[in-house]
Amino acid sequence: ELRPPTPPSPANLRAPEVQNVSSGPPAPHASRRRSTVHTPVDLVPLQRPRERRNRTWYGERAELGVTHDFKDDDVLDNPAVSAPAEPDPDFSQAGPLSLKTRVEYSSMPKNAMQAVFGLVTIEAAAADVNAEGTATNVEAERKPMDLVCVLDVSGSMGSQNKIEELKSAVRFIINESLPADRLSLVTFQSSASRVLRLRRMDREGQDEATVATLRMAAGGGTLIASGLELGLQVLEQRRQRNKVCAILLLTDGQDHSCRAHLPQLLQRASKMGCGIYPCGFGKDHDSVLLRELSERAKTPFTYIEETSAIKEAFAGVVGGLSSIVAQQVQVTLRCHARLKEVNTPFEVLRHSDQTATVTIPDIFAEERRDILVELEVPADSVAEETVLLEASAQYVAVREAAEVRVQTPVVAMSVQRVDEPQPEQEPDEEVFEQRQRWEVTSVMEEASRRSDQGDFEEARQLLNSKRQTLRESRPSRTTQALQLELEDAESRMRNFGTWTLGSHEVRDATTMHLMQRTTNTIASCSLGGEAKTSKSLYVSSIQSASIRRSTVAGHEGPASASGLAAMVARDSWRGATEGFEGKGKGKGKGKDKGPPVASQPASAADSLAPTFGTGPAGSDSQGASGGASNPSDKSCEQS
Repeated sequence: ELRPPTPPSPANLRAPEVQNVSSGPPAPHASRRRSTVHTPVDLVPLQRPRERRNRTWYGERAELGVTHDFKDDDVLDNPAVSAPAEPDPDFSQAGPLSLKTRVEYSSMPKNAMQAVFGLVTIEAAAADVNAEGTATNVEAERKPMDLVCVLDVSGSMGSQNKIEELKSAVRFIINESLPADRLSLVTFQSSASRVLRLRRMDREGQDEATVATLRMAAGGGTLIASGLELGLQVLEQRRQRNKVCAILLLTDGQDHSCRAHLPQLLQRASKMGCGIYPCGFGKDHDSVLLRELSERAKTPFTYIEETSAIKEAFAGVVGGLSSIVAQQVQVTLRCHARLKEVNTPFEVLRHSDQTATVTIPDIFAEERRDILVELEVPADSVAEETVLLEASAQYVAVREAAEVRVQTPVVAMSVQRVDEPQPEQEPDEEVFEQRQRWEVTSVMEEASRRSDQGDFEEARQLLNSKRQTLRESRPSRTTQALQLELEDAESRMRNFGTWTLGSHEVRDATTMHLMQRTTNTIASCSLGGEAKTSKSLYVSSIQSASIRRSTVAGHEGPASASGLAAMVARDSWRGATEGFEGKGKGKGKGKDKGPPVASQPASAADSLAPTFGTGPAGSDSQGASGGASNPSDKSCEQS
């Protein structure tokens, strides 16, 4: 029970009891001991506990498991309206996705049971890109998005110019956003803070976001789960919602306590239809944790080897999100043979031995998702043609004015039945390539597991055996890229030292091939071979255009960037000199008259030149005299 503090009466005051110390020779380390003072309880007045303040000078600070009131998002002009629970599907064939099937062999013997691979592919239409690299039919139709950047600002971010590269990447996102887009910034170290509420990226919103970005400073530990928790709360408590929402997570550290919170956090994200895109950079981040996060979220894990490539990775993610054409994609498989396996990283619901449903969260423009199925076809001595499988898909078309669930026509997979015991024929090229892609990812996962255990010889034997199989096959763009992928992984599994440095890249590549999605085009150089080309298999033209814009020299922020820089510089100077004024009054010293003339920059914008790209070091204007520099070449040279 609380009672108001009352001063104790003089009659009740008594001297505190002090522990007696003997007058003999001092004990060892006696000088380090403190006398114990026992204060009577009656002398300590009960006071009202102080309320915990969640606000800091730059945002709201949060703890894991604490719910905050974030219902302060900017109002939208045209908020997304949720569709009914069971909307009537539209059987129109004009949707952005197409469905097709292929079978490994076009003919099979009549009188024998045989296992065969089939391929069900759902693909988005290609975008029209103009001479400037802008997707004309996408930019005009794309829907606004809600994006939350969850950023690591721990102490390790203060080294190697990481924090400045991070600020530059965030400013690129700010500049790329449309006025109807909304952005929130969450930073985490030993705790998490929301430094920018969910704001529309009009001119005022961009200015506020830029100021919040410039004020980021490195310090503290790494608590990834706290940052994700706060980012999810921002999206969960939105009063209005855009159709597309995502969380972009970037960290260079480790959080061993995060894994226990992943299932709950990812379940909440899935319920909102929110994708989580983890990015890890530097040799010290926990790639095992981030890859596990990406697999559960059904998104790619991005490894950033050089800090200068942070902007490119962010640009690839934003470019992809801006081109989403379909969400909640459900592919239904009805087989007329026993369905042995459904090989896909996405959620598979098996209804019986002959039916299954595959759920894909979203699809970007130009992307495809290949579902590799293995069927056990029974003998049939009568039929001339056998239908093996029928596939159909339902999805939400994102670019429609209203949320519409589109139903694709049914597509059949069939084979011819012949009297020959086993017809000699080459396997279908697409089915073969996708089968090799799936097997390569499985081999790389097993080799990574053995390398984690120190069995490097066995890991390399697995990779080399699979590489020999690809060499003997018919060459194609996909198989050649997979060979280079295996060669690169093998070079990184020589010993403990090479695996410590190279494990992040191998896990990034494995997830990319598994999800058939990438966020960047940086050519990672092998430790002893040719540079890989596999990222070109999955990057879209819209992502490429966004990445090119991120590498353009002299890419400054909003028009009022110089004014913002001056304001931040002024606030920083006032903060540094706070309490200094007046210390030397009467002596003509200590008055706040600004920084010394010798150290004062010509302008406030010059004081933040590395941040705004107006200076030579760490700026966005690298290569201004000779064109934009290529991050890929830079990464390879440094490697």
